Amino acid sequence: MDFLSPLFSFIIVIGILVFVHELGHFLLAKWTGMRADVFAIGMGPRVLGWNRRTGFSFGKLPEDLDLGADTDYRIAALPIGGYVRILGMVDESFDTSFTEHEAQPWEFRAKKNWQKALVLVAGVVMNLLLAVVIFWSIPLIWGQEDLETTQLGWVEPTSVAASAGLRSGDRVISVDGTAVETWGEFTTALGLEHQTGTRTLVVDRDGGRVTRTVEGRDIVRSLADGKGLGMFPKGYDVSLGAVVSYDPADKGGLKTGDCLLAMDSTAVSATPQVQSYIRRHAGKPVVFHVERGDTTLPCTVTVGADSTIGVELMMTYTGPRRSLTFDPIQAAGMAVGEVARTVNLIVASVTHVIRGDVGVRQSFGGPIRIAQMASQSQEMGLESFLRFMALISISLAVMNLLPLPGLDGGHLVFVAIEAVIRREIPTIVKIRFQQIGVALLLALMAFIFYLDLTR
Repeated sequence: MDFLSPLFSFIIVIGILVFVHELGHFLLAKWTGMRADVFAIGMGPRVLGWNRRTGFSFGKLPEDLDLGADTDYRIAALPIGGYVRILGMVDESFDTSFTEHEAQPWEFRAKKNWQKALVLVAGVVMNLLLAVVIFWSIPLIWGQEDLETTQLGWVEPTSVAASAGLRSGDRVISVDGTAVETWGEFTTALGLEHQTGTRTLVVDRDGGRVTRTVEGRDIVRSLADGKGLGMFPKGYDVSLGAVVSYDPADKGGLKTGDCLLAMDSTAVSATPQVQSYIRRHAGKPVVFHVERGDTTLPCTVTVGADSTIGVELMMTYTGPRRSLTFDPIQAAGMAVGEVARTVNLIVASVTHVIRGDVGVRQSFGGPIRIAQMASQSQEMGLESFLRFMALISISLAVMNLLPLPGLDGGHLVFVAIEAVIRREIPTIVKIRFQQIGVALLLALMAFIFYLDLTR
């Protein structure tokens, strides 16, 4: 039943984000004098709901029920998405019954263009505000902690960092002319701040300064493929969380809790380094130098033919840390900056896909991927879960602004056209574009779902 945790996490994240998004549309519709007869969380048939006419009820409402200015707040059968049905608006329901009578003052179509635009962008604004609130609360509650080092403990030989000429022991001084003092500043500057062009790094190597360059496109591809930057900071200890009985490690004398100092003559700095070294020595003896209590001793282990020795590896950072606390104003500035950087990153990612720098499979994820990531972030703690929710909220906002039929951006295009031509676009035209848009969105969702299944 492991699937229940990702599913539950997915429902929580999507439920909150959809509620916030639709609440924006609903509140602005009410503020501008529009009527909304349905506020739904979920899609499909009505399961249960409440309105002033019938009170709390299950199932479908009577067809002859006239809600008037009231709203039916409901939960629908499918826990994906949600909607607000605003009277006099052509939306995904394709309802055109309002065309049978003259426009009423409380209908969407009777309002001024600026009022329509406010209602349409309100959902996006609410998603961005939710992200701001989350990013504002995180430094206030948890503060900020970073690794106070820019020295490399290990560089993976086949990584983008190695291709840039970085080596273990290098201390990074600056990235593109900007000084970096912590590991977070370094990796953010290298991997997130800019994603194009040639990146220039100045490093301290054995007391002298050298300059190294790496193409931004190579960094993007490595991150999209899930390989990361291929480097770890100095200051990590690698220890054994468990040793499998009768496996090579146990036979060689390794014990749970041992701290790995070196393999043969190679100093240990990261778990991927240990894993890579073991794979390269399948069937061969390896001398592990370990620290056990106050004693340092060698243990000779013959690696299995399957390139395993039967241990669980753990990494613990023991180097210097920098802890910071922030007041509400500082946290607010950080939150706005974080949202702006994330929007820029999303736009840049889409641009990289269009240009062919990275593949669609690496860049887009659907319900299964979101559920997996939500579950993983939940297991890492509340801070990680909230941060993940903020990132998805920003993604939802950016996606809804795309000028495609069926999205808020598509509705805004119609409003803009009507503002220019000074008359309403025929309903049949809006319906046809909505049908095309919904069909394209469904096809896109099916494609992304396919990517999830085959990823």
